[in-house]
Amino acid sequence: HLGEPAFGFKGASAIVASQIPVAVGSAFANKILKNGKIVAVFFGDGAVDEGVFWESLNVACLMELPILFVCEDNDFAVHTPSSVRHGYASITEIVSNFNCNVFQDETTDVEAIYKLTQGAVKKMKESQQPCFFHLKYYRYLEHVGINEDFEAGYRSRNEFEKWLKKDPIRLQRDRLIELGLEDEVQAIEKEIDSKVNDSIVATKKAPFADKDELYRGVLAEAC
Repeated sequence: HLGEPAFGFKGASAIVASQIPVAVGSAFANKILKNGKIVAVFFGDGAVDEGVFWESLNVACLMELPILFVCEDNDFAVHTPSSVRHGYASITEIVSNFNCNVFQDETTDVEAIYKLTQGAVKKMKESQQPCFFHLKYYRYLEHVGINEDFEAGYRSRNEFEKWLKKDPIRLQRDRLIELGLEDEVQAIEKEIDSKVNDSIVATKKAPFADKDELYRGVLAEAC
């Protein structure tokens, strides 16, 4: 899983919702240091099913921490819809009972989300309360992997096609072309394709690691 602390990206985790308390801890550190930094933590609606989400939200609200909780709700936890997971009708109605600012939107336009975030940050600074975003979205491929999974029967291709028209990258691509930047868009796409292809070639040529490397870096060395 990816992470780059040098750029403020603490990292991702395969354990559902485990990044949320880490983010709250980072927000607490920022508040103590008075460095003006804001934390944003991203998760799906499946993470809301975990107790650690509610515990973390409670602490953030209680301590008035500078953090944005961003729930990207695609209605599924792997294959299970929210209708058979949640004993409530609305996430935002419950979160609204906490001392935080709640924002809800179904747009997939990144520019609209940017403006929404600007307003949230302003509200956070004014109220000294964290923010919760509930954004509706869609997962285009299987839960893990690069394949489609319509044969599993839990969602339809028609639904997929409807959401594909609202894909944020596609929307931005169309907008740039409307602005007369088609050549620049094609150049970027060509560069990306080249990097991906070069990476595949390099990976196939790379030798397998020696078996002695298997346990290297798994545990931190004792001080």
